[in-house]
Amino acid sequence: KILAGAYTPDQGEIVFQGERVAFRHPREAQARGISIIYQEFNLLPERTVAQNIFLGREPSRYGLIDDRALERQTRQLLTRLDVAGQTISPQALVSSLSIAQQQLVEIAKALSFDAKVLIMDEPTAALSLTEVQVLYDLIQKLLDQGLAIIFVSHRFKEVFDIAKTITVLKDGHKVGTVKAAEVTPSEVIKMMVGRELDHYYPPLASAEDIGDVALRVSNGGNAFLRDINLELRRG
Repeated sequence: KILAGAYTPDQGEIVFQGERVAFRHPREAQARGISIIYQEFNLLPERTVAQNIFLGREPSRYGLIDDRALERQTRQLLTRLDVAGQTISPQALVSSLSIAQQQLVEIAKALSFDAKVLIMDEPTAALSLTEVQVLYDLIQKLLDQGLAIIFVSHRFKEVFDIAKTITVLKDGHKVGTVKAAEVTPSEVIKMMVGRELDHYYPPLASAEDIGDVALRVSNGGNAFLRDINLELRRG
């Protein structure tokens, strides 16, 4: 959110293309070529694909929205993503699209700002395996076109499938940055949790560590469950 201009940093600096920059508003970041796709999409469901992509920036002619130019520019963006003429029409309502298709609209919207850096926050959270592979292919296509992509994820397969460089953030601090080809998942987990993968789960408590009952439920239930009995002990 700091990179995208949504938050103002309290300390540190942002150096973009060799220049120190500071953004007071997301539009300033977008104007410099930094776009973000949040996990919760920022789309208007009852507007068309074209209207969403160019919201507030519609091409005009004689003081009126130029619908032909709007559709033409939208098709150009969808063609860049290699989805034009397949499943998404510029005139389709966003509410009629699948989650994967809405994500493509978000990506097209980011590209419409002439993005140089694209930040993707948990982009696969709601996608099927087939849709994830499509996203993989699209990410590679965008990389080949010269975009830099920051891919935020906690799924290790995705991280190692996609990333060239991995940065671990924990509790608001940078733990470290490593080359993906030079580390194992276990080593990255150690950076995240502070211990080896073999000790990812703490050892079971011994009988001596288990204390008195702190919580007891007897014959609990509701409209869906019944006969719930449990005891929770200290330790």
